[in-house]
Amino acid sequence: MLFTCPVCGKKLIRNEKEAWCGNNHHFDYAKSGYLNLLISSKKVHGDDAAMVKARTSFLSSGHYAFLRDRLAELAGHSDVLVDLGCGEGYYTSAFDADEKAGFDLSKDALKHAAKKDKSTAYAAASIFRLPLPDQCADTVITCFAPHAKDEIYRILKPSGKFILVTPGRYHLFEMKQLVYDTPYENREEDLETDLHLVRSETIENSFTCLQDELEALFAMTPYFWKTSAKDHAKLKSVSQLDVTAQFVIRVYQKED
Repeated sequence: MLFTCPVCGKKLIRNEKEAWCGNNHHFDYAKSGYLNLLISSKKVHGDDAAMVKARTSFLSSGHYAFLRDRLAELAGHSDVLVDLGCGEGYYTSAFDADEKAGFDLSKDALKHAAKKDKSTAYAAASIFRLPLPDQCADTVITCFAPHAKDEIYRILKPSGKFILVTPGRYHLFEMKQLVYDTPYENREEDLETDLHLVRSETIENSFTCLQDELEALFAMTPYFWKTSAKDHAKLKSVSQLDVTAQFVIRVYQKED
């Protein structure tokens, strides 16, 4: 097993219900199969059950399959692949690797991921303090999650690649036009990193969202928390909406 103890850094050994290290630190596996490696007494903030349900419902429509397939193509085959902010494992499950690990703070998301995807070792942990050894991964993915700059550099092998996905400038712009009086474009910002940018591309797909899909899509975006009830209600004024999903994919490489 790839995981290390979040307390002392020693390699973890597992049995059916728990994992432990040589210093006798023990960690439990949930019934669904993910490992809880959170050690802070502070309350963590991951996606709640409602957001996970919305995202799972929308992703099952296949509207974002074009992104999943392109990421799998760019990642290729990996000896060890790590997905940071893996959510319910929709993208993680599609990657080809001898060993895969997915990390997230949301136990609701990890519960779904671990049940559906047995090809990946999932764990609840902060992506800013990963329970992984140095230079252990040849591919790291971050899809719509914060950029854990130092940890990504630490766990990447020499010549390893990091793939970052962010919303494009006009991502879901039609939905913004419906909801907001003054819709705005997303900002595309440079990434602060010690890795070398080797590829950048923008991909998009247009599709028709029915009312239930539109509600699920809205609920899985940051707009859900920033939009007034009055503006949110505008979504219910249409039975369907043509929407364009646009993503920026950047591939970085660590020098030898």
